[in-house]
Amino acid sequence: MENLDKILSEVVRKTVKETLETIMNTERDIFIEKNDGTKNGTYRRTLNTKYGFIEDIRVPRDREGNFKTMVFEPYRRSLDIEDLILALYSNGISTRRISMILDEIFHGRYSKSTISKITDVVKEEIDEWQSRKLKERYFAIYIDALFLNLRRNTVEKEALHIAL
Repeated sequence: MENLDKILSEVVRKTVKETLETIMNTERDIFIEKNDGTKNGTYRRTLNTKYGFIEDIRVPRDREGNFKTMVFEPYRRSLDIEDLILALYSNGISTRRISMILDEIFHGRYSKSTISKITDVVKEEIDEWQSRKLKERYFAIYIDALFLNLRRNTVEKEALHIAL
């Protein structure tokens, strides 16, 4: 079970990292387009999330040093953006819903046109992920619980755990 937790955490961290980098690159491109700037590579950051440390996130910058990402604040080392990432990669999510989620989480820090451009980029990645070739076999464990009234000294509800 610990192995499964490690694998899932790694997949989530990788997904969070890729999505954050995509959003920040799109954000920088919009900034440069509006301000006639020039790209100037990236710098590396590490963020602490509830899934563990996400290392070597490439944060884009512009040559003049005026671009600041709105995804996280400067010098901040932790981020509560997992809800965004998980929502973006849910099956069947629409760009309208992604836009609503971004607007709710970032509280108007993004304009509607910026949200639209970001969701267009993210939508391409979602479509690519959803249409990827699946492996021939997958293993699954179904876990559930049934609460039963159990009489010992008193009657109390206890869970009967079932794993298939």
